[in-house]
Amino acid sequence: MLQSLSQLATQSLHTLRRRWPLVLALSLAGAWLGFAFWLSDIQGRMDLPRAYSVRMTCEDDPEAGLWRGGCERIEADIAKTGRPSFLDLYNAFVIVHHAPGPREASAPRFADVPAEPGFDVQTALAGQRYGLALVTPEFEGVKSAAHAEAVKTEIDARDRALLAIGRAGLGHDALLAGALANLVHPGVMLEGARQYVGILMGTVKESDIATGLSERR
Repeated sequence: MLQSLSQLATQSLHTLRRRWPLVLALSLAGAWLGFAFWLSDIQGRMDLPRAYSVRMTCEDDPEAGLWRGGCERIEADIAKTGRPSFLDLYNAFVIVHHAPGPREASAPRFADVPAEPGFDVQTALAGQRYGLALVTPEFEGVKSAAHAEAVKTEIDARDRALLAIGRAGLGHDALLAGALANLVHPGVMLEGARQYVGILMGTVKESDIATGLSERR
């Protein structure tokens, strides 16, 4: 028995030495795949409270007029029930984590547009959900009503995607959809790996991987 085990170990070691490039490639591929799922899990867990905050902001309240302007633009998505399809989940993860943010997506169209006389972004956002603390930075550099409207449209798209992820919860389909989106967009994977190193070093919070807040500090 011992001789058989010893012979098997010797043969395995010999095979490993002969085929180490293939073994290394498979190991790296497995690690990359595992990281895609780990990153998807982190993203999904951090997306759920973000989706809840969208719903909570647009709930009826005696003082709702102070902040919920614009909620009518996504009320149909808030009212949706049932589990989103796998394709909807995949597209939602792409919008939230792989597409340019609302500010970045709209900025190129207005880069050469002159400032609108008398336009004040804070006044334009007064009484609207777009003026809340975590959303206002998306309007940095906005100098016209048209530009502000473009940013709002992008925020609406992101919030609809968050609501879809929120309806799915922590299901396996959401995990798989997020992992697939990560694999299709390796740039975010590399950024996630960089931030993971930051987590190990204590310079980045785990939640920053999903929200990107480390880049704003």
